[in-house]
Amino acid sequence: MEELYLKKIELSDEEMVTNYLSELVLSSGGIKGFRFDDGLDFKGLVKRLNEYENIKFISYEQESYPSYQFMLVRRLDNKAVGAVEIRPFLTKHLDLDFEGNIGYSVSASERGKGYATVAMKLAIEEFKKLNKKDDIVMCCYKENVGSKKVILKYGGKLIEEVGGVLTAQKYLIKRG
Repeated sequence: MEELYLKKIELSDEEMVTNYLSELVLSSGGIKGFRFDDGLDFKGLVKRLNEYENIKFISYEQESYPSYQFMLVRRLDNKAVGAVEIRPFLTKHLDLDFEGNIGYSVSASERGKGYATVAMKLAIEEFKKLNKKDDIVMCCYKENVGSKKVILKYGGKLIEEVGGVLTAQKYLIKRG
C-alpha cells in the first residue's frame, strides 16, 4: 500500500485541491467529504475552512459546528486522492441529517486501492485528537457497499436506518 497522509489545506495547495474537486464532480456529480461553499475563490475557501475550525462547540442544539478539512495525499507523487472532513462534535443538524462525525471521499480514478480504509484510519486518529471522549457516528447509504464495508471494518454498529429512495444508515464506532 502506498503511503498516504492527511494534509490540512493551505493557499499553496490550490492546484491540488481544484484538480481533486474537478475530478470528483466530473465522476460523481457531487462533492463528498469536503465542506464546500459555492462562489468562493480558493483564497476565500481556505479562509472559510479556517473559520469552520474556530467555531466553538457549546451544545448539541447549536446550528453551526466546528469542522476540519483535510486532503488525503499520496506521498509518492503528492497527489490528492481523497478528502476527509472531521466534525468532532455531533450537533442536532448533523445527527438528524445523517451526516455524522466523519465524511470522506476517494477520487473515482483511485478507488479499489484500499484508500478509503486508510482515510478512515487516519480520520479516526485525528478525530480522537480533536474529541477526547465521544464515540464516532458515521453515516452512509445502505446502497454504498464500499463505504459500509469500511465502517464495519472499524467496528461500526448499525444504530439507525431511514428508508427512502436510498436508505440512510447511521453507525456507532466505539472509541476503543
